Amino acid sequence: MESVFMNLGEVADYVRLDEKTVRSMAERGEIPAVKAANQWEFDRAAIDAWLAKRAANVPDSERQLPADATGIPEPLTVAGVLAPSRINMDLRSTDRDGVLRELVALVIDPKDQRLSEMLFEALKAREDLCSTCVNDGVAIPHSRNALIGVVDQPMIAYGRHQAGIDFGALDGQLVHHFFLLCAPNVREHLLLLARLARLLHNPDFVAKLNAVKRADELPVLIRDAERSIKPVPA
Repeated sequence: MESVFMNLGEVADYVRLDEKTVRSMAERGEIPAVKAANQWEFDRAAIDAWLAKRAANVPDSERQLPADATGIPEPLTVAGVLAPSRINMDLRSTDRDGVLRELVALVIDPKDQRLSEMLFEALKAREDLCSTCVNDGVAIPHSRNALIGVVDQPMIAYGRHQAGIDFGALDGQLVHHFFLLCAPNVREHLLLLARLARLLHNPDFVAKLNAVKRADELPVLIRDAERSIKPVPA
């Protein structure tokens, strides 16, 4: 897989921290980074893995908080937030933005033009920053930040594009599978992103995903695969 490197400002925006904090973390070895020509560089794949690890390692003090204090269901799983009504096995758009709009329609009522446009612009901005493709024909469209005021609960939508479209994948493949992630707070956002990443980096899971023919098969596949991933309680 081709490496994509970000500079200090880009990675600060990517992980939602200020540049000074990221620089200090890099100097202390607390975030994956290399220094070249007196400038810090960050491999996006290493940063994604770092984010996933941080999301999974929830402090014990936070785990003891009641669910209504954290706003996180117990347990939080991909299968648990993927409703059958948010699955479209036949996306039709032929370009990136068209697919994003189809995915938005799965989680926001198209009649609510304000929220639909707000979510679309958030997803588009994230893709403009760096493609959310994870290769092997899969992408996880999501915003850079939690969607406060857009959704009131975590949700995932799935879209299948039979022909595949160019979505900016580093491996050059057309993308067929789209998992849209929406969450109202940062912790839920990171926890679900980490779980999705673990599933989609498993070649066996992706092979089974490619074999899915009907919408009702998808939640079963994900539920079975998640049994090997320990749920993270609130």
